[in-house]
Amino acid sequence: MKLNLINRFKKGLGKLKVYPLVFGLLLLTITACKKDKVEVVKTPVTVTDYYPNSGNQGTLVTVEGTGFSTNLAEISATFAGVSADVVSATANAVVLRAPLKGSTGELMMKMNGESLKIGQYTFQNLSVQRISPANGGAGAHIRVSGAGFSSIAGPAQVFINNKLSLVVSASDTLLVVEVPDAVGTGVVKVKVDGKEASGQTFKYQAISGIKPLTGGKGTLVRISGEGFEELAEGNYVDFNGKAALVKEATADYLIVVAPDDVKTGPLSVSINQQKITGPIFTVVPPPTMGTVSPLSGPAGSVMTINGENFSTIAEENKVLINGKQLTLSTATATKLTLVIPGNTGNGKVILSVNDQEVTGPEFKDQSLGINKLSPENGLAGSLVTITGTGFNSNAAQNIVSFNGLAGTVISATETSIVVKAPVGLSSGPLKVSNNGAEAIAPMSFNRAGIVTIAGGVGNNSLSLNNGRTSSLAIDAQGNIFVLEVGYHRIKKITPSGTVTLFAGSPSGQSGHKNGKGIEALFSFGTNPGMDIDDQGNLFLSEGVGNIRKVSPQGEVSNFAVGLGSINKISFDKQGVLYVLGSFNGGWRINREGLRTAINLLSFADESRPALNNNVLYKLNYEGYTVDAYDLKTNQNLNAIAGGNWGYADGVGRNAMFLNIKSMTADGLGNLIIADGGANAFRKLNISTKEVITIVRFTQGAAVDGSFADAKVSSIGDTILDAEGNIYFIDINNNSVRKIFLK
Repeated sequence: MKLNLINRFKKGLGKLKVYPLVFGLLLLTITACKKDKVEVVKTPVTVTDYYPNSGNQGTLVTVEGTGFSTNLAEISATFAGVSADVVSATANAVVLRAPLKGSTGELMMKMNGESLKIGQYTFQNLSVQRISPANGGAGAHIRVSGAGFSSIAGPAQVFINNKLSLVVSASDTLLVVEVPDAVGTGVVKVKVDGKEASGQTFKYQAISGIKPLTGGKGTLVRISGEGFEELAEGNYVDFNGKAALVKEATADYLIVVAPDDVKTGPLSVSINQQKITGPIFTVVPPPTMGTVSPLSGPAGSVMTINGENFSTIAEENKVLINGKQLTLSTATATKLTLVIPGNTGNGKVILSVNDQEVTGPEFKDQSLGINKLSPENGLAGSLVTITGTGFNSNAAQNIVSFNGLAGTVISATETSIVVKAPVGLSSGPLKVSNNGAEAIAPMSFNRAGIVTIAGGVGNNSLSLNNGRTSSLAIDAQGNIFVLEVGYHRIKKITPSGTVTLFAGSPSGQSGHKNGKGIEALFSFGTNPGMDIDDQGNLFLSEGVGNIRKVSPQGEVSNFAVGLGSINKISFDKQGVLYVLGSFNGGWRINREGLRTAINLLSFADESRPALNNNVLYKLNYEGYTVDAYDLKTNQNLNAIAGGNWGYADGVGRNAMFLNIKSMTADGLGNLIIADGGANAFRKLNISTKEVITIVRFTQGAAVDGSFADAKVSSIGDTILDAEGNIYFIDINNNSVRKIFLK
């Protein structure tokens, strides 16, 4: 056919213009004509199993394997030379019937002229004809069907893979058996009265372990074990009841993907509706990256990644820069370290923990890099040491900026720069430039620190360290008011730090007298309170049971009298004043002076109450537990946070305080708590009850500056301004001090 067409085509070339492309296509078509036969690859004939291996005439025997003919006419069989009927045939199984007058001997099968030696068949009453299910795990019950199981001499014994198994129930035709631990895959065998019969192979299935044991949606989990189906769809895997995708399957391991709605619980594999259960897979949140240091640098630099929800198993964390995976040196739940190999190029730092991924900042593959700032916060004029690589030893060649504002470089080496923070400093990124290259610090430099507003040891403008607890208030203009409790008077501190007597006796005389400014007299107890309303009026408590009001002009009047023994006070956002009694009880007083008693229990006298969303928070009398009182339901709520003496951040009762001195609400759903025993300020998130440390100071004579350098002696009453800055009384340092946090 091919030759004839080519000759005819050549003859036509003299008469027609034919393009070479057309000629080539025609040749391809002609060549294809010879492919009129499809070669079929024949599956080799193999025998994998047969059962039962004994029985009487008429017993059906199944031969399993591959490559069998499905044409009954092409198959024949003999039992010890006696021909047998072929009942049915598929590509994987042939069913034979044991012949009449058969005898024990070799079972043979012939297929398309090929002889197949199947195995020994015994003619006897005992026969194992079927097991159901034919797969399962330890503890599963399987039904062994057959004949001849009864005996008066002794009970039938059942072996799985030659291991004796527990018979749960028995009859002449049915045995129920429990699968032993670690039995393995093998033939089911029954022994009765010295006779023995074998049936199908039981496929033992077990999960030996999963890796990883933690993760979340999308985590690839390797399930190790035995007896799995080698076709992925033959294995049904669930995480605590939620179906998972099986990506890869072999007899001894499966690779599966944790589902989107995965929950903590056991991982299970079901095969042919037989379920085996493995270890618990624990769902953990995706990782979060905090600081990555450095964000640029040469080969050999040590990178540190700080954050949360890392795996302590190093290989379960994968770090990539610009798509290139790096080798980890160490791994903890909150910190990873690695050595920069060089030649990564510039690109994002990507962290994957058990296939849960988070993208971090960009890394620059260059010689210039910043590892550390010391301190990481400060005020204008603070000296900051920058540690890194690739700096210019000529100080003037290094440009350092604080959130875009240039600092003054004091000194420099190739690995260290000392710079002074500029006037007008604000929180933001710190950058170093050298010869056109730029490096960004791994953390922002924050305008944060502490300054003394007024007073100090040996300073006579204030007198606060007389053994009594004082109180603070701040007005809309930033003026601070402080009680000099031992002198029964109020001092005013302007934003510039000028201290004047606002109201009360210049000589420190006590009494009860209304009037303006220094004409008035007060009689403070041990723990007087003070707060300010939205009109700038001061309200303060006297131990004799009075609430006095002081106008912005210094005019003193009575607001409420006859309240009994009272201490600290606070306003809520609606202008209602809350007054704490001594140890128990309290008052709620509205703007018009209408008072209502409230049943407060077991609180300390020295800390003002904090108000947030109709809940009053108070310090328990023991000094290290925050309690609450629901103003709507009039219910006391104990131990919102704390409950054990000590120092630890945590949630609810897991947090510990040493000695709370004061607390106030920030209007953002948090309480700012002065832990005087720890010389620290802590923050309690009201909704989550989580306590964290804002700053903890070294104890000592007052030192202003960055948090790392500052020293505080003893924390007293605490208030906040509109920007969230903290003001507090440093009792032993006889001063009012301010903490900048932004």
